[in-house]
Amino acid sequence: MATQIHNHPGQGEPRSHGRTHHENREIDLNSASADELVDLPMVGPEKAQGLINARPIRSWADVKKIPGFSSGMVDDLKSGGARLSGSG
Repeated sequence: MATQIHNHPGQGEPRSHGRTHHENREIDLNSASADELVDLPMVGPEKAQGLINARPIRSWADVKKIPGFSSGMVDDLKSGGARLSGSG
């Protein structure tokens, strides 16, 4: 697998659970804990809480309606392993 370079902080650094950014993993935005959400690309505690408060999230368009989540942010979430229950 080719190394992905996106030139943002923390890309190749170990994460708290020992994985690295952009590793093959899936995190369901509807069931993940706050800690799991914070570990996604560009998501901090405030955005993680926004995702939790918006549950159930039915579509990526719903995610874009949450403060701080632009189209680019949604693309980063998808490439970083975020999934929605029942979506690809």
